Amino acid sequence: MSDEPDFSPGPFSAHLGFRVERADRDGSLVEADPGPEHCNGGGIVHGGYLSALLDTATGWAVHAQLPDDVAAPHIQISVQFVRAALPGTTLVCRGHSVSAGRRIASAEAEITQGERVIARAVTSHAVIS
Repeated sequence: MSDEPDFSPGPFSAHLGFRVERADRDGSLVEADPGPEHCNGGGIVHGGYLSALLDTATGWAVHAQLPDDVAAPHIQISVQFVRAALPGTTLVCRGHSVSAGRRIASAEAEITQGERVIARAVTSHAVIS
């Protein structure tokens, strides 16, 4: 058995091509390479894809703060779309835990594409032991 952390994405995140590069006390780093299949009719990356990436990064950031036997599903997500993301260029999403209490945890995340901020999110999570 390996002592290396398992950053395997769940089935949904894997289906979308998300790669969890890091999740630890300092936060999370999740990357994705959106293709044309991830775009809306206008040819830009779909907001649902971006929201899912933010959801994934904040989830990993919160879970890294909690014991392994504790779940913390999202109970709220607020997304701010700043500018359009384009297919064919890597998206980098950095998340960090803001607080992790006995009942509620919160996190924030930001997606960048190159040097440009694409979207931000603030999330709340129910802490379930």
